[in-house]
Amino acid sequence: MNFFKAVFLFEAIAINAGVGIFCFFFPAGFVEQFYPGGVAAIPLELTRWYGVLLWVLAYAMFRVLPMRDDRVLAPVVEALLFGDLAHLAATWLFFQARPIWDFPFVFMLGMSCFLAATRTVWLAQRQRGQI
Repeated sequence: MNFFKAVFLFEAIAINAGVGIFCFFFPAGFVEQFYPGGVAAIPLELTRWYGVLLWVLAYAMFRVLPMRDDRVLAPVVEALLFGDLAHLAATWLFFQARPIWDFPFVFMLGMSCFLAATRTVWLAQRQRGQI
């Protein structure tokens, strides 16, 4: 397995599946990392929905990563790159509402930038036929 696919697999397992489990089963714990003031029941239920979406992303990667032909992986990586860019925009809006550089925020920002860069390089190398 090359570096890129290892990163994509790590994301699928640790971030998407792992955080999805955390959001689904412990939504208050997830939200309290970013907003320690407590949240009402309905926003916590929406956090569970976020966990479900993360599971879908993990499942998609688990299905396409083992395939030898990257023609299936490429549009998934493109979609995830689009998601990274949208996530960075949402992170900016979040920071406007809560301008605090704590660990959860820095980790979220750093992972989004790292994953976006990794996907961009993978897609560029694939386009040039280097992968």
